[in-house]
Amino acid sequence: MKKISDQKETEVFGVNYERFSLGKELEKLTRELNIHTVCEMPAHGAKAAPSLYSLDFALSGCKTTLINGKKEALACYENFGVADNVLFHDIENLEHIDKPDASFDFVWNFAFLPIYPDKDALLTEMIRLSKKYVAIFSVNNRNIGFYLHKFAHYINKIPWTHGDIRFNSPGFLKKFFVDKGLRNIRVGVVDCPVWPDSVGFRDIRLHRNPMNFEDLTWDVPYINY
Repeated sequence: MKKISDQKETEVFGVNYERFSLGKELEKLTRELNIHTVCEMPAHGAKAAPSLYSLDFALSGCKTTLINGKKEALACYENFGVADNVLFHDIENLEHIDKPDASFDFVWNFAFLPIYPDKDALLTEMIRLSKKYVAIFSVNNRNIGFYLHKFAHYINKIPWTHGDIRFNSPGFLKKFFVDKGLRNIRVGVVDCPVWPDSVGFRDIRLHRNPMNFEDLTWDVPYINY
């Protein structure tokens, strides 16, 4: 039997498309909001290769700090000649990061807030670190695929592992931001394929083959594309 660290997982087409759509959105935000410095906290992977969600920020010329990122991802940044735009920074507590106030133009994370235990403390720290913008990218519970995904967990008797579903609601998330004193809040969507997104078939397969996703070797077709 292979060790988990020897296993290789290839990101499927839906993940490739997600990375493409996300990348286009980040490029657009960089231009529209005049972003120069970025912090992704944490730079994890949502059942995908870690530390690559901010790739398009680095490609757009932003100095990008990856909190608790996987340094193996540096090879991807090197492949595009933007390794100098990336800094990996390891910390023990996401709620207390050893950086000064207002260190970054844009502080964000991807599909992480719903699963984090103390969401209020996490957002508080994100606000402290930001001089301009704070952003959360999340699965959207207005997408029919979200409920198909929930049903897939139910029918397969697999407990829901994706956190507090209230934080997948655009309206709830906006109120959460307002309650923290944030202003000029913009709610938007990133394009998804024509089929319902996040239906959960891949998720169920991965649940049935428990593994430590942080230790996997990932094949990321998006990089080649």
